[in-house]
Amino acid sequence: MRVELMQPARLPQLAALVNLHLATVLPGWTLPEAVIAEHLRRDGGEAITDPWVAERATLCVATDYEMPAVAHLLRYRSDPDVNEPYRGDGEISWFLFEPGHDDAAAAVLAAARERLAAWGVRQESGWGSGLPAGPVWGVPDCWPHIRAALAAAGYYPDPAAHREVLYGGWLTGVPAPGTAPLAGLTLQRALGPEGTRFAAHHDRQEVGYCECVPGLQRGGRWPGQPGWGEVWELRVRDGWRRQGIGSWLVRHAVAWLRLAGCDRVVISMTEDDEAAGAGRLFQRFGWEALVREVHGWKPVTMNPPAQAAGE
Repeated sequence: MRVELMQPARLPQLAALVNLHLATVLPGWTLPEAVIAEHLRRDGGEAITDPWVAERATLCVATDYEMPAVAHLLRYRSDPDVNEPYRGDGEISWFLFEPGHDDAAAAVLAAARERLAAWGVRQESGWGSGLPAGPVWGVPDCWPHIRAALAAAGYYPDPAAHREVLYGGWLTGVPAPGTAPLAGLTLQRALGPEGTRFAAHHDRQEVGYCECVPGLQRGGRWPGQPGWGEVWELRVRDGWRRQGIGSWLVRHAVAWLRLAGCDRVVISMTEDDEAAGAGRLFQRFGWEALVREVHGWKPVTMNPPAQAAGE
């Protein structure tokens, strides 16, 4: 089983493997070869951490017709201007393989660890910044082969790392915003950090907001997926919850996404936010959990948990 540095001529094989995985997370989601090639050189979605990267390497097992396994590695600089959690560290930024090619997966992961050791990294992680694709940051539960391979190679999900869930569904059937749920409540539409921001105000005080992004473009860093929009963030202040403000803001965001030509939506949230009520809110619109993602994979040598990684 030969592991080699990926050559540009193998980009079509890599794109096929990446898009095969993405299609199980969000229906119809794909990345063009140009976006994947740029990501291998620099990660435009990581404006803070990417400038700290000193070395990159993409290792693969490939044949004339396919790429059964691949891993993208990063080594961070040891300079004082690099934040302490990253200083001198290395990571498997992401790792993919075709189910049924466990030998190729094991070979790539073994070669990845050898490369990280040769770089002399202070410590390593088994899944870092993730693919350049919409809201996919961790290892989704619809990739059980990836989780099993990481566990077999000696990685486990850090219990302290946050876990996310992606909700999604159709925008059709969501009612119009209607009147404000409280007397004196007003709406302001403005530019937010990632998209269009709808804020609810009462007596000149902001009591909640919802931000939405049509096309999953993240400011143009990624190609837009036709038909898909994203509810980027929803927050209602303490003391103002359970009064219909959140639902009212979401309905305004949905109306805006429809005008942009979207008919489906995806929402990323932590499992803590889901349990606190966000899950129930979005389920009332007919949206459901699509995948759950596990972040923060660490080597077993770094204080392993009592339970194995394949949980």
